[in-house]
Amino acid sequence: MADKKISELTQLTARTQDDVIAIVDGGATKKIRVEDFMAEPVIDAGQVSGSISVDLSQGHWYKFELTSNVSVTLSNEREGATYLFWVYSNGNYAVNAITLSSGGDVYSVGGNLPNPANNAWNLYHGYVINGGMVLTEIGNFSAI
Repeated sequence: MADKKISELTQLTARTQDDVIAIVDGGATKKIRVEDFMAEPVIDAGQVSGSISVDLSQGHWYKFELTSNVSVTLSNEREGATYLFWVYSNGNYAVNAITLSSGGDVYSVGGNLPNPANNAWNLYHGYVINGGMVLTEIGNFSAI
């Protein structure tokens, strides 16, 4: 049976009881779990310091531990995409600069660089809009 375009399909198949979706790949039927579409691997950059480059084409969720002040260059951002950055500041460290290699602007509340709380986890959410990135920050997370 030849592969069909989505527009040629006459009906959609509902999810099965075990939340598995059947797909056909090269004539072989394979199963994909629904949660595989929902979860995404976290890219663990480990301990970082100085000037760092983050290739956003590698994924959408990143984890970093600052061991000194950093300057960040983001590359390969995609229009309309969102990215999460989970950052632990292992001391009193600052983010000196955040730039997009494409030349787009980076926006943050009040036009200030978002700096992580000391010895705590901080979550940054980046939205790529009109060639720039809007960063929001939720900070000072600690275990309860």
